[in-house]
Amino acid sequence: KAVEKRNRVKARIIAHGLRPLIDEASNVIIMGHKYPDMDCYGSAIGIYRAVINRGKDAHIVLTGVNEAIKSVHKMFSDNPVYHFVTGEQAVNLVQKDTLLVIVDTHRPSYTERPELLEKISRVVLIDHHRRGTEFVENTALKYHEPYASSTCELVTEILQYMDNKVTVEKIEAEALMAGIAVDTKNFTFKTGVRTFEAASLLRRFGADTTVVRQLFQDDLETFIAKSTIVGSAKLYEHGIAISYCLEDIPNAQLIAAQAADELLDIRGISTSFVISVNKDQLIFISGRSLGDVNVQIILEKIGGG
Repeated sequence: KAVEKRNRVKARIIAHGLRPLIDEASNVIIMGHKYPDMDCYGSAIGIYRAVINRGKDAHIVLTGVNEAIKSVHKMFSDNPVYHFVTGEQAVNLVQKDTLLVIVDTHRPSYTERPELLEKISRVVLIDHHRRGTEFVENTALKYHEPYASSTCELVTEILQYMDNKVTVEKIEAEALMAGIAVDTKNFTFKTGVRTFEAASLLRRFGADTTVVRQLFQDDLETFIAKSTIVGSAKLYEHGIAISYCLEDIPNAQLIAAQAADELLDIRGISTSFVISVNKDQLIFISGRSLGDVNVQIILEKIGGG
């Protein structure tokens, strides 16, 4: 179990270590994981801000916009300040001194474009997930803290120490706040003292909590689909619930993850699994628990986690 660290010495050291890496780079490519979520997207935007504050050219690798980030991406997609590229375009942007920043994953095969790891020698890794079987090796700078609620929390702390006077745009602060809100289930899970301090800093940068909440609004069909999954759950011993998502539901993977979260709101359920199939007949399983059961270990045994 990860133990929360109260002092921010490491965040300051990482920020001071990241500064020269950005300054020495010809350009910076920021990459998250496949099927990005709010935490992945928000932390990429935060690092993007840190790079352009240093006067450098930056690009975020985003191959496709899924349902999980559609609402937040709408805030940035038409703004010429933000540069999004596909995996292929990112490969063409690689120069001798390019810096690659990986956010919200430490598994090479989970990144949007694993090929970039082979082409770029200077890599920075920022992640909060428990260490899995694969890991990005030979990093120039690594900030891997499983105690943190989210990668957005880590990135917010880094931003705080990047410059004497930090400038963060309102929509960027909202994207970072949304990332923290998703990974903490609205500040209930894995929420430490530093999580609230990061949120308070984002509030100071102008993040509107009402706007953040609107980013999570579902349409009626999605809400009904989630209710159906919860309604068809089977209860097993030791507080385990298992359910499934019907095949003809669009964005089944996201709905399954949200339904797995909602099953934990039911008294007597401490662990939930929801199975879904996407249009390519690939099976996804979302596992969630209140903390007593490590669902990551269970899902790693069947190729996920």
